[in-house]
Amino acid sequence: MTRKLQMTLAAALIIAPISQAAADDFQLWTAISANGPVKEDGRFLVWFDGHARFRNDAGDLGVSILRPGLGWRLNRDLSLWAGYARVVSRQDNRADVEENRLWQQATYHVAETLGGAVTGRTRLEQRFINGGGDTGWRVRQSLRYSQPFKGTPYSAVVSNETFIALNDTNWGAASGYDQSRNFIGINYKATDHLALEGGYMLNHIRRENASDAFNHVVSVSLNLSL
Repeated sequence: MTRKLQMTLAAALIIAPISQAAADDFQLWTAISANGPVKEDGRFLVWFDGHARFRNDAGDLGVSILRPGLGWRLNRDLSLWAGYARVVSRQDNRADVEENRLWQQATYHVAETLGGAVTGRTRLEQRFINGGGDTGWRVRQSLRYSQPFKGTPYSAVVSNETFIALNDTNWGAASGYDQSRNFIGINYKATDHLALEGGYMLNHIRRENASDAFNHVVSVSLNLSL
C-alpha cells in the first residue's frame, strides 16, 4: 500500500467514524448525473441528477429524486447554480411524502494536497411538503477529496456532506443538525466524459423523538461530464 493511499484511508477514518450503534438498515443508493457547459468552454452550465434509493435491506424503493438546474461559471474554480428537485419518499403503511424543492448552490475548488484535489459544494434548499404549510430551509455542505492512482483511470474518493436545518416546520423539520453522509470509494474514469463511482456510505440521521438512524449504504453512481 502506497503512502498516499494510506493517508487517504486515514482521512476516511477521521470523517467516517464507525458507529457503536446497530445499523438501522442496509440500503442501496443508485444515481446518474450530468453537468457541464452547454458549449465547449462556455460559461452557461446545465445540471441534472436522478436517484433511486432502496431501503429495507435494499429490497424496496424508498426515495426517488429528479433534480435539474442551470448554472454560470464565474471562473475556473467557482460556479453558481439554481434549480428544482422533485423528491418522493415511500414509507411502510403510510402515504408517500411528496416534496418539491428549490435549490441554489456554489461548487468550487478548495485545494490541491497529498497528490489529490479537494472540492466543495455549498447548497441552500427551500423545501415544500405536500400537506405542510411551512417552508423548510436547509444548508448542505459537502467536501470531497479525490486522489488518482498514478498511471490508471482509478481514483480513491473520500467525502462528507453535512445537512443543517435552519428552521422548524409544522411537518417535522427541526432546526439544527439534520444528518451527515460519509463516503469512501473508488472512481473509475471510463472516458474523458464518463465515470463510474462506487463505495460505502455511513448515513447518520438525527431523530427528534426516537433513536438516531445509522444506515449502511452501498452507493453506485454514473457521472457524465459535458
